Amino acid sequence: MAYIGNSPANVGNYQIVDDISSSFNGSLTSFALASGGITITPAKSGQLLVGVNGVMQEPDDTGTNGFKVSGSNIVFSSEPESGDSFWGIYQGQNVDVGTPSAGTVGETQMNISNSPTNGYFLSAQSGDTGGLTWAEVDALPSQSGNAGKFLTTNASTASWAALAGATGGGTDEVFYENDQTITTNYELTANKNAMSAGPLTINSSIEVTVPSGATWIIV
Repeated sequence: MAYIGNSPANVGNYQIVDDISSSFNGSLTSFALASGGITITPAKSGQLLVGVNGVMQEPDDTGTNGFKVSGSNIVFSSEPESGDSFWGIYQGQNVDVGTPSAGTVGETQMNISNSPTNGYFLSAQSGDTGGLTWAEVDALPSQSGNAGKFLTTNASTASWAALAGATGGGTDEVFYENDQTITTNYELTANKNAMSAGPLTINSSIEVTVPSGATWIIV
């Protein structure tokens, strides 16, 4: 396939440069560059790592020190001597991805596993497949008529609950109210005291446990 400019091999690639030491004669400074017999054309000197006699050479686009690149040739600042060794590595150019054009990134490119639903949000998908998935936002219960309450959950459903404390008419905080029937097993916290307003009914097979160091008072 035809292309304009440098070879596509310049992009994101690393290649060993063919040995050019057989052409060193103490007078030549410019040598053709190839990798695997194919001509390479670095865009700048810094794309080459070069060693002569085991000494790293400085890439210098001015040609004053080390070496520079001129088209598909390497040009040393001084003539390599006959018998000098050579090695080189050609580093491909960095790939500039740029900014995607509008409308070019969709759900397929984002690896989303399911179809969207209004009001859902994108969540990371667990498992080996990775990617994203549309997930439902847990809805809050109605706020109407629940002023001053706090949000709680039973591990499956969220609900509003009244803050513990005294209540009363208007801004009064006089009365502490409790239920009159115990329907669920309960154990007081060790070394804590509790108080309830009676009379109370404890349903059949229901137990209230008062551990050592705790006291339950019914008034």
